[in-house]
Amino acid sequence: MIEQSNAPDKIRERVTRPCIHCGEPSDSYADQPAEEIFCCNGCRGAYELIHGWGLESFYGLRDQLGSGASTRVKDQSSRYDVFDNEEFLGPSKPKLQDDGLLSTELAVHGLHCAACAWLIENAALRTPGWNVARVKMSDHTMRIVFDPTATTLSSIARLLDRLGYELAPISTERDQHFQNENRRHLIQIALAGFCAANAMWIAVALYAGEAYGVAAEHRFFMRMIGTGLGVAAVLFPGRTFFTGALASLKTRVPHMDLPVALGLTVGTVVGTVNAITGEGHLYFDSLAVLVFLLLIGRWIQFHQQHRAAKAVDLLLRITPRHATRVNPDQTTDTVLVDALQKDDLVRVGAGENIPVDGEIVDGSTSIDRSLLTGESLPVDAGAGEEVSAGTLNLQRPIDVRVIATGRDSRIGKVMRSVEDATSEKIPIVQFADSVGGIFVVVVSLLAAGSFLWWAPQGWSLAASHATALLIVACPCALALATPLAIAVSLGRAAKHKVLIRDGNTFGQLARGGTIWFDKTGTLTSGRPDGKLVWGSPTAVVLAGAVERQCNHPVADALVRMATKSGREMPADAVLEKVDRQGVVGRIGQHEIMVGSAGFFRNQGFGLGQEVQDAIEECTRTASSPILVSVGGIVEAVIGISDPLKPDAHETIELLRKKRFRVGILSGDHPDIVS
Repeated sequence: MIEQSNAPDKIRERVTRPCIHCGEPSDSYADQPAEEIFCCNGCRGAYELIHGWGLESFYGLRDQLGSGASTRVKDQSSRYDVFDNEEFLGPSKPKLQDDGLLSTELAVHGLHCAACAWLIENAALRTPGWNVARVKMSDHTMRIVFDPTATTLSSIARLLDRLGYELAPISTERDQHFQNENRRHLIQIALAGFCAANAMWIAVALYAGEAYGVAAEHRFFMRMIGTGLGVAAVLFPGRTFFTGALASLKTRVPHMDLPVALGLTVGTVVGTVNAITGEGHLYFDSLAVLVFLLLIGRWIQFHQQHRAAKAVDLLLRITPRHATRVNPDQTTDTVLVDALQKDDLVRVGAGENIPVDGEIVDGSTSIDRSLLTGESLPVDAGAGEEVSAGTLNLQRPIDVRVIATGRDSRIGKVMRSVEDATSEKIPIVQFADSVGGIFVVVVSLLAAGSFLWWAPQGWSLAASHATALLIVACPCALALATPLAIAVSLGRAAKHKVLIRDGNTFGQLARGGTIWFDKTGTLTSGRPDGKLVWGSPTAVVLAGAVERQCNHPVADALVRMATKSGREMPADAVLEKVDRQGVVGRIGQHEIMVGSAGFFRNQGFGLGQEVQDAIEECTRTASSPILVSVGGIVEAVIGISDPLKPDAHETIELLRKKRFRVGILSGDHPDIVS
């Protein structure tokens, strides 16, 4: 076994401290200055760029606004070449201004607070050719004006990528429709609120006049003003309820708008007659407030549906719009994904999102499928295995045969299901509508009975009682509560990064049943840790030196183990071979192998009793064994484990108390899962 290392005599203490740019945990030396601590080269570049411009006050402004850390920077600069393609930009295509400059509007991902907007707008001032940057925090978009003779849109996108912000084309049609509908909702609410507030003041004055006396002409004037306000609230912002009620009558499908419209109609007619005759109640303060509250509820529901639609848009943006097609003569060209045909061959580079559903025909790599499955650990994939659009190729280039694109892909079907769910009425809302239909019949009969009961004492008194019954019994609670509660619940779930397909899920949860959890990244942290179970600590350092060149969570765990040991990792490590189960490298004259027990057996290694005992110990302690050999001899066995999240036990116990059965889905060894 190895007993010595080429590490320096003085061992520097390793600690975990936050990255000075994004705040992510980063391994560093205890005596290392804070301004030298970065979690990755992307954050280092962003930090140096910000300080090079003299904009270091960004960090103070960000902390003062309480937005937390910046977005961790990922180096994906090559993906922005397509920003110079007008076909890719679609509605965001730059438009030529009279002064010869180009202007465009793009979506910005990674914005946290006003400090982010300040940084971007000041970056424009310090970038030649970039004339204007106007960030709109309300919808996370930005207007860019630039000089095409001095810079390009792709260069601006790469610059923002270095700062931690990602640009994407916007969907003008959907956003414009939302803006128009949102404006219509807000105008209706404003009108109804104005009418309701003033009608209430008129009502207060009339009630005070009845108690303390008021001149007849003043009383008549205020009653007519109140009537005008009430009629305006019902006929203009309240018109939407009559439209829904009319559609309900035409289709003979019960709808909550029907009893609401009936109450508003009778209240308006009786109130107007009473205003003209000078006798009886007006009801217009109640009617205006009712319209105002119902419109607010509908606006909140509309906003939640728009948020779900934006989530669908985000999925669309994650999937590349362009792909590198491999022609029969092995030349390549860049084409729109929509132009690809089944069985076409596309090449996906390392660090690129896969544009299609397909089958790997050449190459092997690791795939980050977290977007579709929630699995935080990459999955190894090689020739003959299928990959999905929107997932990320982590390690090496692969050639993929196209199976499906766009809305026919797996992610496209997810988007379609979300869109369908937001446009369909769930059973509980359908039930509320059907109850509303029965309710309107019952209330109408009761109102008619009340009118007949009081008719012998005078038409005015009978109409007053019948109208009061209709208004008081108007099912505003049903009309508001059901859709509003579902909309708010969907919004709160989205804030916690939980995408609920439709509101019917809440009804299913109320009935109990079995909940299945994915293990890795859901119950566990998704950030594996390593522990030396048997062998030489020096072998761990050598393994870390080789794995440092790989992009994989297990490799990251081995590198962290090596750095925490306090020993310097050799700088001359060379990665020679990467297999799905392990890697082969070289340090000086020594061949270093790191991988699973199966990987070593496939390489012809005989595993001694000590090694086998260590492997069994890993299984007993719920960890996966990783072997390290130096010069053809197994020198160490490392147990890789993914620790549970702090609240995993508490969550499962809470679900069990609510009589849910809980199961775990995992591809790991049953002993590790248990």
